[in-house]
Amino acid sequence: MLRGYLVSQGEKGQERRVPIGPSITLGRAVDCGFIIDDAAASRRHLRIATEGDRFVWKDLGSTNGTQLNGQPMLEGVLKDGDRLQVGETVMRFEIEDITDEEPKESTTIFKETIVDWQQEGLGEPIGEKEERAERLLRAVYAVMNEIASNYEPCPLVDRILETTMKAIDAQRGSVVFASEDKSTIEPCPVCHKFHVIQRGRLTHVEEREFHISNTVAHRVLKRGESLLFQDTDRDSELNVSASIMSLRLRSIICVPLRGKFGIFGLLYIDSDRAGHQYTHEDMLLTTAVGNSAGLALENATMHGQILEKQRIDQEIQHAWKIQEGFLVRQWPEGDGRFQVYGETRPAKTVGGDFYDFVRPDADHVGILIGDVSGKGVPAALTMAQLLAEFRQGVHRTSLPSAVLQLLNESLVQRSPKGTFCTLCYLVLDLKTGHVLCANAGHHPVVGVGKNGVRVFGDASGPPAGILPTCCWKDTETQIGAADTLLLFTDGIVEARAVNTQRTGEDEIEDFGMERLCEAVKGHYKRTPQELIERLNQKVQGFCAPIPPHDDCTLIAVKYLG
Repeated sequence: MLRGYLVSQGEKGQERRVPIGPSITLGRAVDCGFIIDDAAASRRHLRIATEGDRFVWKDLGSTNGTQLNGQPMLEGVLKDGDRLQVGETVMRFEIEDITDEEPKESTTIFKETIVDWQQEGLGEPIGEKEERAERLLRAVYAVMNEIASNYEPCPLVDRILETTMKAIDAQRGSVVFASEDKSTIEPCPVCHKFHVIQRGRLTHVEEREFHISNTVAHRVLKRGESLLFQDTDRDSELNVSASIMSLRLRSIICVPLRGKFGIFGLLYIDSDRAGHQYTHEDMLLTTAVGNSAGLALENATMHGQILEKQRIDQEIQHAWKIQEGFLVRQWPEGDGRFQVYGETRPAKTVGGDFYDFVRPDADHVGILIGDVSGKGVPAALTMAQLLAEFRQGVHRTSLPSAVLQLLNESLVQRSPKGTFCTLCYLVLDLKTGHVLCANAGHHPVVGVGKNGVRVFGDASGPPAGILPTCCWKDTETQIGAADTLLLFTDGIVEARAVNTQRTGEDEIEDFGMERLCEAVKGHYKRTPQELIERLNQKVQGFCAPIPPHDDCTLIAVKYLG
């Protein structure tokens, strides 16, 4: 009999393995058997059904389609190892032959273990059996109580080992973690060492010092069942394994650590002493610990994630304070030849958007907009550095392209590797209405006038910070009295709306350049502040009820002549 599974990767690296059963529906709807948390997924995206020994799948008329092994397809028969992709979510299909498997029970015990255990118990008085059961329950309770309130993953692993080893008087034990595909065992993800107790001594060892039976570990990872091995049958499958023979092991208990999304590790105990054989009760206790310890480790990991989120939130607040300190808030009002205004509306995660206004001399004004790669404090500090360099550079050269070259040199020399920034800088001559503009990988300029809306100043080179030496070109144009020049960042044109079609499927749509131009068209009489407020209202209304996912930054200058 063949059984099919879907395997996917969670946000934090945990593996999710879901059986297909007779059929399963995949999509964003909460009643789907396999929920896909991806904006590109439809509410009911595709279905997989079991037909004898075949597993067939069909796209249910989704909006964004389905890929099988990288190729867009609508339906087909799945083979072991095939990969289905919906948006950015990839799911691996696996087939497992369960014909020769032992009956599905809570534990897997070798025949000799069952026989030995039962023979030990033949003729045993009822009172002694009850006493043994009571001792087992007390031991389980003691172990659970020890690990219930520990929220630090690394110390928690130690407590799991210490309490379990003490409860069953074990000789040697360890906790190991599984790789993503469960093909190998790995050390603790926090300290990157293996936690081991041997003859009462707790240590954290490197991989070269760590030895367990790989045959047993891989068997438990594959089958997901607890295992008790005793050296009583020389024909046993495990007795002939190289790892057991080389380590001279006499008895082994190995149980899975189970979490919400499956097995992510093992609790492994062994002995190389002839007179030290683990019992069925020992395995039951260790299995109970493994089930609870897995959830405890997951809770500890979630607790760490909550603390990390709090740290990031604090970092975001610091980043926003840095940005606020450098962005212009007081706009000049004394010169009747122009008006200027800019603002940024941060999303939940503060990015690297910024703007600036300068007057290189009495007859020229300049506006700058940029977007630094990354988020948080690093992006805010890079922004602060760029603004300081920019305010010095505009007095060294009158050409926007030359200013971009200066900023590029600074970014390449002083910023962390991989940091880059899109920039657009324009200079307006207040005597003539002549405009010079240079663009480094940013969005173009939108001109709003009584003759309509026009777009100019496309990027003439890559973002700053990518190449040590790069030249950008200056674009020239002429504007008339009452014309406004508008600069903006990604957050405006990439603002997203989720539209539900009549079929019930969701469709993701960007605000885009066309809507931007339509929003400002015919509003050339408005002041820069009024124009920006109108555009922000249009973006907010487009995304409602969800706010924009990225920072929305705008700056505009109006030439009054």
